[in-house]
Amino acid sequence: MRSSKFGLVLLCLALVFLSCGKGSKPEDYGVSISAPKHLGTPSERFSADQVQLLRITNSLSFHLLNQIYTSTDTIFPFSYSTLGFLQNLYTLTDTTYQRVLEQHYSISDSQAFVQNISDLLSLVSDIDSTIKESTQVQPSKTSPYSDLVQELQIPFPYEGMLNPIQSNFTLMDSSQRQMNFYEISSRFGFFRSETELCLDIPVGNENYSLMILEPMDKDIKTFAQTFTESKYKEIVEKLSYQVLRISLPELKQSTIFSLHFPTINNHTPHERKSCLLTTRVSFLMPTRAMLEHEETDIDTKLRSNTKTEHHILSRPFLYILRSKNTNTILHLGIFLGT
Repeated sequence: MRSSKFGLVLLCLALVFLSCGKGSKPEDYGVSISAPKHLGTPSERFSADQVQLLRITNSLSFHLLNQIYTSTDTIFPFSYSTLGFLQNLYTLTDTTYQRVLEQHYSISDSQAFVQNISDLLSLVSDIDSTIKESTQVQPSKTSPYSDLVQELQIPFPYEGMLNPIQSNFTLMDSSQRQMNFYEISSRFGFFRSETELCLDIPVGNENYSLMILEPMDKDIKTFAQTFTESKYKEIVEKLSYQVLRISLPELKQSTIFSLHFPTINNHTPHERKSCLLTTRVSFLMPTRAMLEHEETDIDTKLRSNTKTEHHILSRPFLYILRSKNTNTILHLGIFLGT
C-alpha cells in the first residue's frame, strides 16, 4: 500500500513540470541522460514530455557542479538544490536572458513554469515527509537582488546514529581533525573502481538515498570539476546491493557561496552573474523508539556479524540526495570536514 502511494506521488511530481522540449547535445541542458526512463508499473510511467521535464534539473545539477570551482583557487564546501536555484532565475530583470532560457527549454508559460517549480518542491514532503527541505528567497543585505537560503535535513534511521564515535577525518591539507563518526550497518548500494568509491545509503522511508562518492585517484576539487552526468548514470547502473558496515562523519555544514547562473547558448544575465546562496545541511537523528519499531531480523544479524565489509569515509567526498526510483537529484554538495 505504501509503495503504491509513493509511486502515485512520483507521477504527480513529474506532472507539475509542464513546459520544455529537447536540446541538441547528449549532455546539454534539458537532455539529461540520467533522468527516469519509462518504468514498469502504471503509476511510474512518464510520457516523453514528463521525462524531459525531470531531465532539466539533473542536467543543470552537473553543469553547476562542474563550474563552481573553475573561477577560483579556493576550495570550499558547498551544497545546493537545483530546483530551488531555478526559481531565482525569474527574479532577474534581464528579459533577453529569460527569452533565451524559455526558447532553449520550449517554455511557453513562464508564470506556470515558476509555479510548477514551487509545487514540485512542496511535493517532496508528500513522497517522504521525513526529509525536511526548503528554499527561500530573501532580500539581499548588500545588493538590490535577492539571495537564496536552502535547508536540508536528511533522516538516517540507523541504530549507529545513536552512538557517535570520535575519529579522525583527513582534511584537504592532509592534516586531521577529530569529529563525530557514526557506524551504520544494513544492505547498501556499493560500487568501486580505480577512480571512485560509491556508497548508496537509503534514507527516510527508502524512497530516497544518499549517494556518497569518495575520489580514489584525484583531489575533491578536480573530481567535482570532472564528474559528469554520464558517470553518475554509469555508477547507478552498476550498483550492487550488499550487507556492509559504513563509518561516516556527521554531515553538518553551513555554507555561503556565490552560485553562478548557467550560460545558455552563450548568454549570461547582464545585470548579475550569480546569486548568494546560503545552505544548511544536517542529519536528522532517529529516536530509540523509532528504531525499535523498525528493527528487523537483518539488524540483529548485522550486530553479531564481525566479518561484514567495513568502509570508513574519512576523506572529502561528493554527496547526492537522489530518488531511488527515478534518479532525480534533489540536492548535492561537497563535504570537506571543515
